[in-house]
Amino acid sequence: MQEMSGGAPRSRSDFVSFDGGTRSPALLQQPDRYRYWDRHDVQSPRISRGAGLSYAAASFLGDGLSVAHASFDRVTGFDEQQAVVEVEAGITLGALHRFLSQKGLYLPVQPGHGRITVGGCIAADVHGKNQARDGTFIDQVKALTLFHPRHGVLELSREQDPALFRLTCGGYGLTGHILKARLCAKPIPSNSIDLKASAFTRFEEGLASLVHAAAHADFAYSWHDMAAAGKHLGAGYVFEARFATGSGSDPVIEEGPEPPHLSAEGRSAWRLPLLNSFSARGLNLVYRFQQRAALRGKRITLLDALFPVHRAQGYFRLFGSRGFHEYQVLLPSDAMHEYLRAIEARIRRRPLAITLASAKVFAGTRESLRFTGDGICLALNLPRSESSLDVMAFLDERVVALRGVPNIIKDSRLPRAVVDACYPGADGFRSALRAFDPQRLFRSELSERLGL
Repeated sequence: MQEMSGGAPRSRSDFVSFDGGTRSPALLQQPDRYRYWDRHDVQSPRISRGAGLSYAAASFLGDGLSVAHASFDRVTGFDEQQAVVEVEAGITLGALHRFLSQKGLYLPVQPGHGRITVGGCIAADVHGKNQARDGTFIDQVKALTLFHPRHGVLELSREQDPALFRLTCGGYGLTGHILKARLCAKPIPSNSIDLKASAFTRFEEGLASLVHAAAHADFAYSWHDMAAAGKHLGAGYVFEARFATGSGSDPVIEEGPEPPHLSAEGRSAWRLPLLNSFSARGLNLVYRFQQRAALRGKRITLLDALFPVHRAQGYFRLFGSRGFHEYQVLLPSDAMHEYLRAIEARIRRRPLAITLASAKVFAGTRESLRFTGDGICLALNLPRSESSLDVMAFLDERVVALRGVPNIIKDSRLPRAVVDACYPGADGFRSALRAFDPQRLFRSELSERLGL
């Protein structure tokens, strides 16, 4: 059954966060005309929806309204001299990369899948493959167009209403509908990426190598085997990637295939989970076998370097319909040793099925609710189970004690108390949001859970 309101039909839909932790029925509206933004309905709680790939429930609210931007997915302007592209918020990273690569350009800051939308990247202020060098998504946003039914269409930038600009970038869609953005691209140095993996046997050894790699490489991250037994726990690889030079490295138009389809519903299509403490060891052995070429050094495309999840998204289906947890935290470098020792001690007391552990180096200043700052970012994945909530609560305690910050967009169960303890700017964010929108017209499960 469909209801007509606001110039576009509304339909009942069942929504689920990508991690499988939050499910709720709500209304979905999919406008396809700009006149939709002339409507000034100020009664119904609503939130923008891009690709619906955030791990947290940031684009829906039980019995609320999700407004999809899928029809607003065009490139609307391009300044070749300044390397600035204007796009609608619903355009995917893959489509934008195809456009820019034809101009010999790319966006340095991008998450790992080409189906994610630009609007979603702005709302979550995502990071890319070398945050310490490139910053977060806000650092390549020159300006944006925002619509709020009470305020109309607003043009925002660092010069024009800078406070609202910064509140919107990393504002989780709570200031209104992002309609367009002007993004600063950079020249593609070459058509290929040289990727080299270096093995290490101790977690701390790997992190030291990672810090060195991040200072010199174009992309840098580490992988750690947290399913290994005994002294090999935390061993793994540091991956360094640099734009290739020499033969075969000239810039090229990189069309590439369409990104593979990815959705929360598709991720949970397999009912039974296949990952546990035993199978996680097998998964990591397979992964180690696959890295033989990287240990020798191999050449890959920029597309593969930017969007590595394209080739590995089957991993997420292994968690089954119950889903998974991701705990992504940014900790001061001097706190990492204590954090790792606490995790190792817990694993030895009670085995955990940590299916993925990966780290990056971060640099920046903590501000508002953006996931940024100085230190080491570590992401852990584990299957959702009866006991997994205890593990997540344990990690919450350690992160609060060690002055870390958890990534809000990566965790659909993150409690308000943890966010308030870790983000000094949380109350300032709430105050600024309420000053702009006292009625709190834009809401999501994420905002209700965190009291935003």
